[in-house]
Amino acid sequence: MRQSAAPGTVYHFHILDSGIDRTLIERGNFEHVSWYNVENDLANLPSTLRYPASIYHRYLLPKLLPDTIDRVLYLDCDTYVQRDLSELYNMNLENNPLAAPPWLVMGTNRPQYESYLKSFPERFNLSDDSLPYFFSSQLLMDLKELRAIDATEKLIAMTHRYAKKLIYPDQDVINAFFRNKITPIGQQYNVIPAFATEKELENPEISQAYTSPSIIHFASMKPNILTGPRNSYEDTFFRFWRTSPWKNHIPYPLISLVQFPKAAAKLLNALIRMLLPYPCMLKTLGAILNSVRKIIR
Repeated sequence: MRQSAAPGTVYHFHILDSGIDRTLIERGNFEHVSWYNVENDLANLPSTLRYPASIYHRYLLPKLLPDTIDRVLYLDCDTYVQRDLSELYNMNLENNPLAAPPWLVMGTNRPQYESYLKSFPERFNLSDDSLPYFFSSQLLMDLKELRAIDATEKLIAMTHRYAKKLIYPDQDVINAFFRNKITPIGQQYNVIPAFATEKELENPEISQAYTSPSIIHFASMKPNILTGPRNSYEDTFFRFWRTSPWKNHIPYPLISLVQFPKAAAKLLNALIRMLLPYPCMLKTLGAILNSVRKIIR
């Protein structure tokens, strides 16, 4: 993100710390960073292995950030910024408290996603008005307006109230609470490699976004060091990672290891860290582990 900034653009990073190793972040030598310890906040909200309580920490931004800050751009940790974000940050919110990318249903999992989104109005007792459903992974937030309506507490209350009806927990709640009050942002700010197929790329707007992305969002499928890059976007990610201060750290938790006993998973993680400088050996290990996982199933 810092490397893609235009001359004159200065980012101030506000990091919501839910138990991360701060020394890893400090390797980047960032000049403008504020830390917020939220590890135990909102732990009573519904959570799963895939959706831990940390997904709700974006609710807290209007209260956590100083009142002198009126606007903030929230990004999920599985996003990769390739272009300057000044234009996005300064966009006209059209009197809405939020801006976010609309979810365009694309890709091989289209039927599954379509069923989720079609069920959204019914799950929240909303009229089926064909309004877009938005991602919560990139949120441009008018903090002044959000504070004025006490959004933090109201989002928390709605999450409790609809706990048994949530599929994408924080995202569902944000879409329901801010129905018809979210300004769409362009698809170039939410390019998801796992979603696009050749059919979708025939659409000129989507094709342009995927050709020249501003933010790559590794939703659904994370870069996996045991497979190596599976597309040009992951290739960009791995090239940056291997020259970054974090090259000796596993970039994403390997969810596939959850199927192994804890002791075995711990040993495998140690072995993977040893093999980080050797991509070919990592791929070989990945193929072996994949075969073992199939046997375990």
